[in-house]
Amino acid sequence: MGPKSRRYRPAIAFALLLLVVSLLPAPETGGPTPELLGLALDKWVHAGSYAALTGLLLRGHGRREFVAVAALAALAVGYGGGIELLQGLVASRSLSVADMVANTAGAVLSGLAWLTLMTRVDALDADART
Repeated sequence: MGPKSRRYRPAIAFALLLLVVSLLPAPETGGPTPELLGLALDKWVHAGSYAALTGLLLRGHGRREFVAVAALAALAVGYGGGIELLQGLVASRSLSVADMVANTAGAVLSGLAWLTLMTRVDALDADART
Protein backbone atom coordinates (compact mmCIF):
# COMPACT_ATOMS: atom_id res chain seq x y z
CA MET A 1 0.00 0.00 0.00
CA GLY A 2 1.54 3.30 -1.10
CA PRO A 3 1.91 6.41 1.03
CA LYS A 4 -1.04 8.12 -0.65
CA SER A 5 -3.41 5.21 -0.02
CA ARG A 6 -2.35 5.05 3.64
CA ARG A 7 -4.03 8.40 4.20
CA TYR A 8 -7.37 6.69 3.58
CA ARG A 9 -6.91 4.01 6.26
CA PRO A 10 -8.89 5.89 8.94
CA ALA A 11 -11.78 6.46 6.50
CA ILE A 12 -11.77 2.80 5.45
CA ALA A 13 -11.66 1.60 9.05
CA PHE A 14 -14.51 3.91 10.03
CA ALA A 15 -16.55 2.86 6.98
CA LEU A 16 -16.13 -0.79 7.97
CA LEU A 17 -17.15 0.04 11.53
CA LEU A 18 -20.29 1.77 10.21
CA LEU A 19 -21.10 -1.27 8.09
CA VAL A 20 -20.72 -3.74 10.95
CA VAL A 21 -22.65 -1.67 13.49
CA SER A 22 -25.39 -0.91 10.97
CA LEU A 23 -25.94 -4.57 10.13
CA LEU A 24 -26.01 -5.90 13.68
CA PRO A 25 -29.51 -6.85 14.81
CA ALA A 26 -31.18 -3.81 16.35
CA PRO A 27 -31.80 -4.05 20.08
CA GLU A 28 -35.40 -3.96 21.16
CA THR A 29 -36.27 -0.73 22.87
CA GLY A 30 -39.20 0.20 25.00
CA GLY A 31 -40.64 3.58 25.69
CA PRO A 32 -40.31 6.84 23.83
CA THR A 33 -37.43 7.53 21.45
CA PRO A 34 -34.97 10.01 22.99
CA GLU A 35 -34.84 13.35 21.21
CA LEU A 36 -32.46 16.28 21.01
CA LEU A 37 -33.76 19.59 19.69
CA GLY A 38 -36.87 17.89 18.36
CA LEU A 39 -35.03 15.21 16.37
CA ALA A 40 -34.70 11.57 17.32
CA LEU A 41 -31.29 10.92 18.83
CA ASP A 42 -30.49 8.27 16.22
CA LYS A 43 -30.77 10.91 13.46
CA TRP A 44 -28.07 12.93 15.22
CA VAL A 45 -25.94 9.78 15.37
CA HIS A 46 -26.47 9.20 11.64
CA ALA A 47 -25.59 12.80 10.78
CA GLY A 48 -22.51 12.74 13.01
CA SER A 49 -21.34 9.41 11.64
CA TYR A 50 -21.55 10.50 8.01
CA ALA A 51 -20.04 13.88 8.83
CA ALA A 52 -17.11 11.99 10.36
CA LEU A 53 -16.82 9.63 7.38
CA THR A 54 -16.84 12.55 4.97
CA GLY A 55 -14.25 14.40 7.06
CA LEU A 56 -11.98 11.36 7.08
CA LEU A 57 -12.33 10.96 3.32
CA LEU A 58 -11.53 14.64 2.82
CA ARG A 59 -8.53 14.44 5.13
CA GLY A 60 -7.27 11.43 3.20
CA HIS A 61 -7.74 13.12 -0.15
CA GLY A 62 -6.52 16.51 1.00
CA ARG A 63 -8.25 18.37 -1.83
CA ARG A 64 -9.85 21.77 -1.44
CA GLU A 65 -11.74 22.12 -4.70
CA PHE A 66 -15.52 22.21 -4.48
CA VAL A 67 -15.97 19.41 -7.02
CA ALA A 68 -13.64 17.05 -5.11
CA VAL A 69 -15.34 17.86 -1.81
CA ALA A 70 -18.79 17.32 -3.34
CA ALA A 71 -17.68 14.01 -4.88
CA LEU A 72 -16.36 12.69 -1.57
CA ALA A 73 -19.50 13.80 0.27
CA ALA A 74 -21.56 12.05 -2.42
CA LEU A 75 -19.43 8.92 -1.97
CA ALA A 76 -20.23 8.93 1.76
CA VAL A 77 -23.93 9.46 1.04
CA GLY A 78 -23.94 6.63 -1.51
CA TYR A 79 -22.19 4.33 0.95
CA GLY A 80 -24.83 5.14 3.56
CA GLY A 81 -27.56 4.46 1.02
CA GLY A 82 -26.02 1.09 0.27
CA ILE A 83 -25.95 0.24 3.96
CA GLU A 84 -29.60 1.27 4.28
CA LEU A 85 -30.47 -1.14 1.46
CA LEU A 86 -28.54 -3.92 3.18
CA GLN A 87 -30.42 -3.24 6.41
CA GLY A 88 -33.55 -4.39 4.60
CA LEU A 89 -32.04 -7.89 4.74
CA VAL A 90 -31.64 -7.82 8.54
CA ALA A 91 -34.78 -9.00 10.33
CA SER A 92 -34.75 -6.36 13.08
CA ARG A 93 -33.74 -3.48 10.78
CA SER A 94 -35.31 -1.71 7.84
CA LEU A 95 -34.52 0.79 5.14
CA SER A 96 -35.15 4.32 6.43
CA VAL A 97 -35.43 7.38 4.22
CA ALA A 98 -35.14 9.55 7.35
CA ASP A 99 -31.79 7.91 8.13
CA MET A 100 -30.61 8.60 4.57
CA VAL A 101 -31.63 12.24 4.93
CA ALA A 102 -29.67 12.46 8.19
CA ASN A 103 -26.64 10.79 6.52
CA THR A 104 -26.84 13.32 3.68
CA ALA A 105 -27.14 16.27 6.06
CA GLY A 106 -24.06 15.14 7.97
CA ALA A 107 -22.00 14.59 4.82
CA VAL A 108 -22.99 17.94 3.30
CA LEU A 109 -22.33 19.87 6.52
CA SER A 110 -18.94 18.19 6.84
CA GLY A 111 -18.06 19.15 3.27
CA LEU A 112 -19.11 22.75 3.88
CA ALA A 113 -17.12 22.86 7.10
CA TRP A 114 -14.07 21.50 5.24
CA LEU A 115 -14.37 24.13 2.53
CA THR A 116 -14.75 26.89 5.14
CA LEU A 117 -11.79 25.63 7.15
CA MET A 118 -9.56 25.29 4.08
CA THR A 119 -10.51 28.82 2.93
CA ARG A 120 -9.48 30.17 6.32
CA VAL A 121 -6.25 28.19 6.32
CA ASP A 122 -5.43 29.54 2.86
CA ALA A 123 -6.14 33.10 4.05
CA LEU A 124 -3.89 32.64 7.09
CA ASP A 125 -1.14 31.23 4.88
CA ALA A 126 -1.44 34.20 2.54
CA ASP A 127 -1.29 36.62 5.49
CA ALA A 128 1.78 34.84 6.86
CA ARG A 129 3.60 35.23 3.53
CA THR A 130 2.98 38.97 3.37
